[in-house]
Amino acid sequence: MSPQQATSRTGEPAPSTDALEPLVPRASGAGYAVDHWDAEAFAAFGEGRNPSPCPECGRTGFYGPRLDVAERRYRQCRFCGFTQGVGEAPVRYRAVVHDCAAWPSCARAPYLWWVSPGVSAWTCPFCDEWVDPGAAEVLRPVEDEQHPWWRVPQHRSSFYYSRFWSNWPVTHGRVFL
Repeated sequence: MSPQQATSRTGEPAPSTDALEPLVPRASGAGYAVDHWDAEAFAAFGEGRNPSPCPECGRTGFYGPRLDVAERRYRQCRFCGFTQGVGEAPVRYRAVVHDCAAWPSCARAPYLWWVSPGVSAWTCPFCDEWVDPGAAEVLRPVEDEQHPWWRVPQHRSSFYYSRFWSNWPVTHGRVFL
């Protein structure tokens, strides 16, 4: 079945993503305005465009626009830690893994939580314990050539990544990890 013939769960024809090119991300040092975040979010979630590569590491399937519980708009790569909030300079977040019994794994590796540089403690989202990021810090996948996330196929469609990540409950089927 071709992508043009695919159907959604409701039986309606699924939109073809063949003609939808990913937005070209701005260079990591460029300003990141709210209108650019809006365009990235609409392209990814409204139009279903294929994911753009991270401006730092170039990986797809890990990078995209995000919104946190405080309504902060930012873009982040969960492979290298590149993070840039609207109106902010880009920074590299640190990858951390808590060793609590509730900590999940994702795609054959411990799930990575990303903390801002300079954070002296964070709350584990799975056990609510305060954690020292220095004690929980791990290599970012981009630094560890043996990390299983290197095997995540690149330059695939948003539909592909949605299906790929939906196999791990911690991602809740989100396109970007």
